[in-house]
Amino acid sequence: MKSNFHLLYYLRKQKVYKGGPRAIYMRITVDGRRAEMSIGRECESDKWNNSAGRAIGKKEDVRSLNSYLDSLQSKMRMAHQALLDSCK
Repeated sequence: MKSNFHLLYYLRKQKVYKGGPRAIYMRITVDGRRAEMSIGRECESDKWNNSAGRAIGKKEDVRSLNSYLDSLQSKMRMAHQALLDSCK
């Protein structure tokens, strides 16, 4: 069984947004069905690359954030693969 799987990170401002960092959200799409959730981290919008879904920069906090995003992506892909394997 094969399924389409896509993972996207994006910034989202809250309803009472007055400036400053925005929350980072993760959207998981499997076979056209979406689920979105906050990852509990924030980033300034001028330090965010929308097309890459990553923070821009070389400072330690940016590297840490991008590393966290990579680890989340890896965990989601492993969970997706485990679900596919269990359906066989």
